[in-house]
Amino acid sequence: MNSEFIRLPQVIYLTGLGKTSIYKLMSNNAFPVPISFGARQVYWQHNDIQTWIKQKIKERDSRKTQLRTYPY
Repeated sequence: MNSEFIRLPQVIYLTGLGKTSIYKLMSNNAFPVPISFGARQVYWQHNDIQTWIKQKIKERDSRKTQLRTYPY
């Protein structure tokens, strides 16, 4: 497990999402929540972000399979 901590700019770079989108997804429990290290210091675990990205890829691939199985 990679326990490296990353800041918001790196999360934005890895996901391609903007700050507002990330915080909106977090409020809907659809994105990893950061860890607070102080009043204005929050970090995400790199592994959590990678897992979220892999899950999105699985969801995409699952939809592709369903579309091939059930053509319209």
